[in-house]
Amino acid sequence: MILYSFPSSPFGCKVKAVILACEEKDITTEHFHPWLEDPSFRALNPLGKIPALKIDEKEAIFDSPVICEYIMEKAGKITTLMPNRLKSLKVQALVDGMADAAVSMRYEHFFRPKKLQCEDWYNRQYNALTSGLSYLEFHFDDYLSSGVFFENLCAFTFLSYLDLRFVDTPFHKKNKKLYRWYLEFMQRHPFLEPSLAKDHPIPDNITRLQK
Repeated sequence: MILYSFPSSPFGCKVKAVILACEEKDITTEHFHPWLEDPSFRALNPLGKIPALKIDEKEAIFDSPVICEYIMEKAGKITTLMPNRLKSLKVQALVDGMADAAVSMRYEHFFRPKKLQCEDWYNRQYNALTSGLSYLEFHFDDYLSSGVFFENLCAFTFLSYLDLRFVDTPFHKKNKKLYRWYLEFMQRHPFLEPSLAKDHPIPDNITRLQK
């Protein structure tokens, strides 16, 4: 099986964390930037988004929640990683929503020409992100713990994305309990280090928005 993702993708990082937690040895990762126009990738995922998991020559699945559940089920780890399924899914929904907002912010300022950028749109995403972080901080004791559970993998990998792309923002100062947990979780489970969001050169031939 092949996981198509990019080192900085918060959604791909979540899948990688699940792969590590499930000790899945049959999945290799191939770097693919979602702004590359590649007909062969469109055949795997008609939406052109990452991550996508190629199971074999005839079948592929996409969207990180579906991929994660497929991997956990295949490994027989659904109950182990999701002992409280509703809590796991609630945290995933919250984290994925924040990831959507954060990636949108990144694209707005990095890929879109300055004259086409919309600060109202950027601020709307920023508000969604900060509100989500505050909510997770406030409900920390209800949602997060030190164990290798799916909800923790979702939050952990997403915070690594913020650490990579928004290091100069005040997120750390406003959500001290959350970030303290993030650092402690990383130290407690060093085997998850490969799933952290990492910088990587952007391909030269990607299709950017028109200037």
